[in-house]
Amino acid sequence: MKLRIAYFTDTYYPEINGVANTLSRLHGYLEKKQIEHIFFAPEYSEETAEDYILRFKGIQVPFSPNSRLALSLPFHTMIKKKVLEFKPDLIHVVTEFTIGNEGLRIARETGIPLVTSFHTNIDQYLQYFHAKLLEKPVKAYFKNFHSQALLTLCPSRQTYHQLKEQGYTHLDIWSRGVDTELYTPKKREGRWRKQFGEDKFICLYVGRLSFEKGLDIYLDAIRKWNHAGGDKNTVFLFAGDGPYREYLEKCGMDNVKLTGFVRGEMLAQLYADSDLFVFPSGTETFGNVLLEAMASGRPCICTDSGGVTDFAVHGKNAYVVKDRDSDGLYHAIRDLKENVLLRRKLSEGALKTAKLRSWSGVMDDLMHSYEEVLASLWAKQA
Repeated sequence: MKLRIAYFTDTYYPEINGVANTLSRLHGYLEKKQIEHIFFAPEYSEETAEDYILRFKGIQVPFSPNSRLALSLPFHTMIKKKVLEFKPDLIHVVTEFTIGNEGLRIARETGIPLVTSFHTNIDQYLQYFHAKLLEKPVKAYFKNFHSQALLTLCPSRQTYHQLKEQGYTHLDIWSRGVDTELYTPKKREGRWRKQFGEDKFICLYVGRLSFEKGLDIYLDAIRKWNHAGGDKNTVFLFAGDGPYREYLEKCGMDNVKLTGFVRGEMLAQLYADSDLFVFPSGTETFGNVLLEAMASGRPCICTDSGGVTDFAVHGKNAYVVKDRDSDGLYHAIRDLKENVLLRRKLSEGALKTAKLRSWSGVMDDLMHSYEEVLASLWAKQA
């Protein structure tokens, strides 16, 4: 079945995050399969000229300055006209905000089948921004939003069960893959090691520098490392940007280093040049960067919460610690620093895990989900 699909998203390239990266992968897959598609997405400061994207100016998000909320409402008539000209078989809405609401509205007005996907635990993030009182209304809004779709896709089994417990229906899983040609131990060329010291033991974090990522707990673990007289050759490297950057810059610890945003080949080399990957977040719906680190052959530390639990198994391919436990995180870093054999075992397990998660298989599953939705709808209409 050759599909035509319209996507509505509040994040896309050149923004760097798990959802934007996944959608870029999806575009590549759709082009290769010659599946007609169009994206409605935000406009960023960087100039982009893609014939498959219709972009809209957006406003910055206070807690995520690199993100944009597309101002699409004034262009509803134009967007609807574009959708009707494109004649999609279905609309896939990737965001619950601004342009996502446009996709939802157009699906209702035109009768085009609607699929949504759940990507971010916004309700969990609120406690980190002193807005916990909004948790119940936000949960209610999200549930109502996704209830209007024929299918809601979840990035992990953990998210699937979480939403099911909240009363969501018509759920399926759209997992995530990893590019094992880009992310590989073969990229360990030493470029980053020369910058931070070839004799250093590099503990790497990659992702948004924000409160909800558990970075306060990680910083506390690093303080414990230093107070305990931890190895002076150990460097704690943070790749990314966000509101927590200022805290890291002012933490007063010489072994905490920041790289800013890193992407593409340089990021692949950074993963490979590190000795240990530390991912303290317990709020992920999947955890793409953890899988990228695994594909790079890095021994990894993660928490026992969120979507990472779908594929991270303690003692097999990762060192799993209790969420928001700085003592556990400190001891995990110490254990792996001191135990070469354990690092080697986790590295081997990580590589095996990554090899089983190809992007092509993940996208094939997505197309199959679309086809099942449409087949079920057509059967009811027959």
